[in-house]
Amino acid sequence: MSTVTEVPADWRTMTTVSVPVAGAIIAGLCRNTSYDAAHRGDFPTIQIGARIVVPVKPLRRMLGELAEGGDRG
Repeated sequence: MSTVTEVPADWRTMTTVSVPVAGAIIAGLCRNTSYDAAHRGDFPTIQIGARIVVPVKPLRRMLGELAEGGDRG
């Protein structure tokens, strides 16, 4: 059984987080389920070469922490 990824305390100050961290933030998802969700488009991702990351501002908007279209942290 996969374990849940530990979420850094300062994730809100980061520009991007890994897919497993985003999955853990959103719903306590394990690593594999997080990648499945990312591939389905359940949360926004950016692909940089072979690496997939999740931008923090859109993630925070999804969680209702930031207003839609608002750019303030």
